[in-house]
Amino acid sequence: MPILKTQSLTKIYGKDETEVKALNNINLEINKGEFVVIVGKSGSGKSTLLHIMAGLETPTSGDIIIDNINISSLDEKQRSLLRKEKIGLIFQSYNLIPVLTVEENIKLPTINTNNKDDIYVNELMELLSITDRKTHLPSQLSGGQQQRVAIGRALVNKPAIIFADEPTGNLDTKTEGEVLNLLKESQKKYNQTIIMITHNMEIAKYADKIIKIEDGFIRE
Repeated sequence: MPILKTQSLTKIYGKDETEVKALNNINLEINKGEFVVIVGKSGSGKSTLLHIMAGLETPTSGDIIIDNINISSLDEKQRSLLRKEKIGLIFQSYNLIPVLTVEENIKLPTINTNNKDDIYVNELMELLSITDRKTHLPSQLSGGQQQRVAIGRALVNKPAIIFADEPTGNLDTKTEGEVLNLLKESQKKYNQTIIMITHNMEIAKYADKIIKIEDGFIRE
């Protein structure tokens, strides 16, 4: 059963002579528990697609339905609440708060929620092999360790869907493999849906489904 659907999704930037159609009538269905990789060259529209599906941008036309909720009809406050409840976000830049420890960065999304679960936070840090770094600041971590913290922060609210935007782009090959294996482990353990964009076809071997995008169109 689909946890996410897009219907006739179109995104246009600019207008008249400067108009650029970043997405053109995208129709997708992604099932609960799938690991989906969206591949395409730079400028293909893959980042725009992910940001719209995650509710970070609005489409020019079309609908995004997450868990039977049409997020296209929500205002920004409602979309923000939906992201907090159902979505985890991982970016290429880790976006950690430099004055907070590893544990505090991971717990950040649980502020002002009822999801304060220290046992689960400890489980996450163990899964991510960063328990011994829990009191360290981001500046005291390697790039791979910082990305693990970012993954923990994305997982802490037990989201139904994790959106990952080139999450291994700044990592070496060994660390990239470790991070991808961690995401696969989390996917299986918590039955999460992972939607990841990349230009690296090697990452596609981790996917249950591969979606190819080119010039704003889905290609077979």
